[in-house]
Amino acid sequence: MNFAALRYEELSLNTFPSLHTQVYDGWILRFREDGDWHDRCVLPLYLSTRSYEDKIDFCEKKFAARSLPCAFKMTSNVPSALDQQLEQRGYALMGKTRVLECRAGGLTVHLECGEKKQPKPDLRRKDNRIEAFICEKGEIIARGLGVFEEDTLGLYDIHVKREHRRKGAGTAICRALMEEGFRNGAKSAHLQVLSSNLEALSLYRSLGFQEIYLYWYRVKNG
Repeated sequence: MNFAALRYEELSLNTFPSLHTQVYDGWILRFREDGDWHDRCVLPLYLSTRSYEDKIDFCEKKFAARSLPCAFKMTSNVPSALDQQLEQRGYALMGKTRVLECRAGGLTVHLECGEKKQPKPDLRRKDNRIEAFICEKGEIIARGLGVFEEDTLGLYDIHVKREHRRKGAGTAICRALMEEGFRNGAKSAHLQVLSSNLEALSLYRSLGFQEIYLYWYRVKNG
């Protein structure tokens, strides 16, 4: 059992709650008409007592009743037998994503060795959230969001306009959020990035992030 993966999945559920949620024998069903797959899927987080076949049938009926496609969010904690059974039932693999973590002590070294000339982001703090953004000629060219979750800081929506990439803006946004988070008691920072986004993976690893676990979706075809 990867307990870090379980913890971050639970934090994600609390940070971005779905409109309707149902717990069924260790699985969490989330229903929403729009949004990302995370908002409308089944999360097999905990141990099961019923057969996979019966539980998948149950979930499919629940999603069909709401006219939603049935999808499962799988992590490296989920038994491979469930993933194989979903594949056999016609569930396609989508959105393979890496969850990365940087401990508070890991950023300092990279700050000392990193680029010296970078744009300085502006920060806005409200409740448990920090917004960071960089403006150029009155236009926001880069932005990001940090959310305090217990003793960790989640980084979300890191975005740099295409014409301003590879100039240090993304690095500056991440560093500003992480520094602010660590100053305010966060012991770690975490984020998620698609496995196919090699440019972003390179950036985050240069900041000291290391992979904690993988997740992906199994989505019912048709």
